[in-house]
Amino acid sequence: MPPTLGSHEKGDATEAVVVAELKRRAIPVARPFGDNQRYDAVAETADGDPLKIRIKTGWLADGKVHVHGKSQHTNSTGNVHERYDGDVDYFVVYSDDLDELYLVNESEFETKMALRVEPPDQPDSSINRAEEYRFDANWPPTA
Repeated sequence: MPPTLGSHEKGDATEAVVVAELKRRAIPVARPFGDNQRYDAVAETADGDPLKIRIKTGWLADGKVHVHGKSQHTNSTGNVHERYDGDVDYFVVYSDDLDELYLVNESEFETKMALRVEPPDQPDSSINRAEEYRFDANWPPTA
């Protein structure tokens, strides 16, 4: 049985998987040096357009892939939570439970999001259906 990962280790593992998957798809990827940027990588479209992406870990619960869309850091007053609010172009969400990548436009993301993978008990037009966000169906993104 593999060891249980802490949140930082889980995030590092997710970033490694996503970068490897982008490279496997022949998508050029650059990583910033250090931890000071609001994005985790820059991915290049076939047209050469650079897109700042934030890589997020999604977890499966209640028929949905859940993901938080805010950053957290600590300063002298304690934990600080910030929305990305224009700092990235897209979120790439990886669900280890499903071994699936999802691409979400930053403008669609508030502070959290759930992508439904199982049919809901009651249909609702506001549901974010996971299949609509599958990475391979949405890359490269259209403006």
